[in-house]
Amino acid sequence: MSLNLVGWWSSRYDGPLYLVTSLDNGYRACKYYRRRFQIETFFSNQKSRGFHLHKSHLSDPVRLSRLLLAACLAYLWMVCQGLLVIAEKKFGLIDRTDRIDKSLFRLGLDWIHYSLKSKLDFTPIFRFQLTYPLAHVR
Repeated sequence: MSLNLVGWWSSRYDGPLYLVTSLDNGYRACKYYRRRFQIETFFSNQKSRGFHLHKSHLSDPVRLSRLLLAACLAYLWMVCQGLLVIAEKKFGLIDRTDRIDKSLFRLGLDWIHYSLKSKLDFTPIFRFQLTYPLAHVR
């Protein structure tokens, strides 16, 4: 395996960013680097800001893969619930009323907690079909 160093200087940055990558194509490495915020957010939601999977202390690969599969499905459920919270304009019950500061995942997770604590009747959804743009929801 070879390692490559990519120097990337965009007009958005004060100085160059240096990426060390195993990819041969520097452009592709930069493209993947731009997606890091989405990936890092997913992992932090699985760990410290959401499901706390790091506390499971599982070492058996089979058990860990089962836990990760369940956590990924639950993550999708939370995102769908978060979309529903926004679409139904219920975010003021669990977040600020003047703007939304939480991610879709966090809105969904907080809504589930709020619903259970308040003994609200809710239907878990795993598919969200938007009939109008979310920008018009507010």
